[in-house]
Amino acid sequence: MAKFAKGFTDGITSLTNKLANRRNVQTSNRMSSARVDWDELRAIYRSGMGSKIIRLKSGIALNDTLQFESEGDKDYYESRLQAHVKDCSKYMLAFGRSLIVMHERGADLSQPMPADIDWTTTNYHVFSGDMVYIQSVNLDLSSVNYFKPVMFSIRGSSIHPSRVVDFKYVKPVEFDAPQYFYGGISEFELIRNELVSDQVVQRAVPAILEKSSTLFYKVDGFKELLADNQEDTLIEYFTQMENLRSVYGAGIVDKEDEIETVTQALSNLAESDMITLRRLAMVTGLPLSWLVGEAASGLNSTGEGERQVLMQTIETFQSDYLLEPINRLMRMHGRGKVSFKDNQGEKPNERMEYETKAIANAQILWSMGEDYLKYLHDNAVITPDAYEGFFPAVESDDAYQGLPRLAEVSGGADQESEKDDTKGDAKSSLNGAQVTAILEIISRIRKGEITRNTAQKIIATAFPVSLEEAAALIDDVQEDVIDSDETKS
Repeated sequence: MAKFAKGFTDGITSLTNKLANRRNVQTSNRMSSARVDWDELRAIYRSGMGSKIIRLKSGIALNDTLQFESEGDKDYYESRLQAHVKDCSKYMLAFGRSLIVMHERGADLSQPMPADIDWTTTNYHVFSGDMVYIQSVNLDLSSVNYFKPVMFSIRGSSIHPSRVVDFKYVKPVEFDAPQYFYGGISEFELIRNELVSDQVVQRAVPAILEKSSTLFYKVDGFKELLADNQEDTLIEYFTQMENLRSVYGAGIVDKEDEIETVTQALSNLAESDMITLRRLAMVTGLPLSWLVGEAASGLNSTGEGERQVLMQTIETFQSDYLLEPINRLMRMHGRGKVSFKDNQGEKPNERMEYETKAIANAQILWSMGEDYLKYLHDNAVITPDAYEGFFPAVESDDAYQGLPRLAEVSGGADQESEKDDTKGDAKSSLNGAQVTAILEIISRIRKGEITRNTAQKIIATAFPVSLEEAAALIDDVQEDVIDSDETKS
């Protein structure tokens, strides 16, 4: 009998043999799902596997991976915002959403955040998605805030969106958005089937091991008892026998009863356990070696493939779910834009090869008259120097293989000729301000803030002296200071 109704596939339906119908995978396997409730998400978050997945993804994504426009921005982020961002990353993965709420003491949270807020006295609170309720959303198609919350509600308090940085994970389709309170879908919901399968295998293993050796009792007339529905007494008898039987002692049976033991070989038990872990690694994007905590195994295994897979997963997580809210948080605090570093998790030899190519590109940019220093900064080849702004920068061709260096030059070519004339006595070419600057540098040597070699290079770069003359200046001043100290004592 053929069916051509909507939702059914054409096929033969047996009126007598239902087994044939059950073998049709299209009718017996359907995709259906509902949002996982908060209690189950909290339970998974407390489990060992769930907690490890969250810690791995969040930890790798935010462990020294951000690069900033300035050292001031970096210090501000690390001292005031970093801990809150890390908490938000974990809660976002576990519950699909997390919020950073910012408010001044005694403020009405339902009102917009004031433009002149004092960030030094601002309070920060991080909330997981299970604590957040959305009162209403903007349904105006012409608005830039379409389908965004008009007001948040946390613990009965209404909170204006301007006071909130909203971290959201996988975005649901618009039809399902109300189920998720216009937030994101949890990582645990995405891997729920795999987590359940892992729990099934974990619970099944003891039962499988117990059943590896099975007892069979031979009873005369058992079929007749079954036919007459008189087997209850017999089953009760053997139930008591099974209760008396233990792996720690002997069993007791009637002398006339015969017992036969059948030992069953357990095959593919390890494969059954491994396939659930492999599927869990597949859907999370975490390599199996990282998920299990074991080194890569097998002939010629180096773990390089696993590392590349992991970094692709982490970089996608960073760009899709972390970059925008972190930058919004930085903008609110009047700070510069942040980005994630390239080539995260690379090996030392890979880093060396990358920097070599970057420096070669920088030399080409210098020959074209472009800003090669900015290129090296942006590609994390060089880090900002704390003394970079100490002296004005002037280009000069010297021993740096065609790259310009800093120099304190006030008179152009005349200054260069003066430098040549006074090369025999470097101190005679220094004015009062320059001598004061050198004393400050040498003072930092004594305080341990910079090394002698660093100070020597700074002086040779910033003043019209050579490296040898800079070393002599440092020695002379240090000797004078030591003699002065001894005289005072």
